[in-house]
Amino acid sequence: MDNEQIVRLFFERDENAVKALSEQCGAAMKAVAVSVLHNELDAEECVNDALLQLWNKIPPEKPVNIRAYACEVVRNISMQRYRYNTAEKRRAEVVSIDNELSDIIADKTPVDNGLSESLDRFLKSLSKKNRILFMRRYYYEDSISKIAEISDMKENAVAARLFRIRKKLMEHLIKEGFKI
Repeated sequence: MDNEQIVRLFFERDENAVKALSEQCGAAMKAVAVSVLHNELDAEECVNDALLQLWNKIPPEKPVNIRAYACEVVRNISMQRYRYNTAEKRRAEVVSIDNELSDIIADKTPVDNGLSESLDRFLKSLSKKNRILFMRRYYYEDSISKIAEISDMKENAVAARLFRIRKKLMEHLIKEGFKI
């Protein structure tokens, strides 16, 4: 079943929409949740919560890419669960792009000032391999060692590439007029 068919099922309020979405995107959704939570049971719970939230959000929202939309919803739910699970411990195991790019973006510019669009343009300018490395690190929040394993690279090479990508991002943001 393709993107449009699944969205149409949601708009028709057909319960098969959840099943079709789960079959097509369930593994990716769980992978996102596990990468954030590092716990299979919590990840499964977050996927189920995301499916319910998607049922409630579609309609009125009509996502262009249901897989990306579903992964974003499950990531947000997983991040909330992570914060809840670690609230007392006050540990920061999750690597946030904000932390690693804090020296680049001194001004906490709101997303509606064009930062999101600028980041999209930057990502489109990267090679496929660099875009994957960037997304694995800052979206899926994979460790350097996991990225090295997945991409068949050495950890030092991954870290060096990510450093160069962040430097290019800084240059891109300066050109786009963001305060550095």
